[in-house]
Amino acid sequence: MTIVLAVRAVSDLTVHDHLCFVYDRPAEARQSLLDYVVAGLARCERVHVYREPGAPGATIEKGLRAAGLPVSDLMASGMLLVGSAGETCLAGDDGDAARLVDVVATATRAALDEGLTGLRVYVETGFLLDQPDALAAWPGCELRFDLLAKQLPITAVCAYDVREWTPGNLALAEMVHTRRSRHHGALRMHAGRDGTLRLSGEVDWSAADQVYRLLVKTAWSRPTPVLDVSGVSFVDVSGARSIGTACEAIAGRHGPTRLRAAPPLLREIWDSATWSASFPSVRLED
Repeated sequence: MTIVLAVRAVSDLTVHDHLCFVYDRPAEARQSLLDYVVAGLARCERVHVYREPGAPGATIEKGLRAAGLPVSDLMASGMLLVGSAGETCLAGDDGDAARLVDVVATATRAALDEGLTGLRVYVETGFLLDQPDALAAWPGCELRFDLLAKQLPITAVCAYDVREWTPGNLALAEMVHTRRSRHHGALRMHAGRDGTLRLSGEVDWSAADQVYRLLVKTAWSRPTPVLDVSGVSFVDVSGARSIGTACEAIAGRHGPTRLRAAPPLLREIWDSATWSASFPSVRLED
């Protein structure tokens, strides 16, 4: 498989964009990362690159020097930070990958206090593949990252080498980004600026299991018990059941879930199957 559009998408990103950058050509991914960093520095954004050995970000300093940028000065002034993705995300005894969200939030506020326009972040994700607990929690981390990027002047790229990730885990990761580097399924869940989660796309039998896994795996990161389903363009019985089953299963954490702006087809299935009794913790709203 060759992903052609991936390396074209990165340098054009702007504030509040959160891109799932899936690549299979490391050389082109390196160039794309270089363009992304240079564009951020030109916009007076602080730039953080969290890299892994052997991944495209491993040689970012060399690429920037070749482009004529004063890397040492940029690092000394705090405009550029290059660190380890794994060490940053999993620092501490608990190995909590969500700490990256807190690091980015703090760095963004510091950048604004110093008169910069925001923060630009690039995170390589390969470190997760031998960390089962962190990998299981990662979709929730990405969802929190998506919400943070909506609320603060952040531009974020999360990089995935398609040759290393399993299709199932990669599909979940792609679903929780507002932008994608490849057209791979329309199903998506992202955060609005008000914190409400929004599910969109076609939720049919083929996507039912993915929807259930997505809702359950991101349950801990949900900012509110509201799920906006106005963007669900199609749903069948299997898809509707997966939504109800997942929301009922996670009600203990957030309480009853409200499905806001339920489309007519979802409401029709719900009523005809009498699922208000089966899923008492789920409420459909107009």
